[in-house]
Amino acid sequence: MTIEFTSRRHVVAAARVAFEASVSGKEVWCSVSLDALNDHFGNQGTSSHQLIASFEANRQRIETAARRVLESNGGQSVELETRDFD
Repeated sequence: MTIEFTSRRHVVAAARVAFEASVSGKEVWCSVSLDALNDHFGNQGTSSHQLIASFEANRQRIETAARRVLESNGGQSVELETRDFD
């Protein structure tokens, strides 16, 4: 399974940052919760700008966690929560 992350990302309802991965050529959306950004990455706000900035500053670690879940779930969409970074 080949997994690559694109530059597409945006803030979605429920204060999540959604980001796109390509899994063996198929587009798959992943997301990381506001709680995870607050608990593990020092995010302190809820504005789109703050959430995206927190995501970008910690993108490598977030994508590593998403990759781990994608590999274990057969390439299905991923919703990362606080527990995924413990």
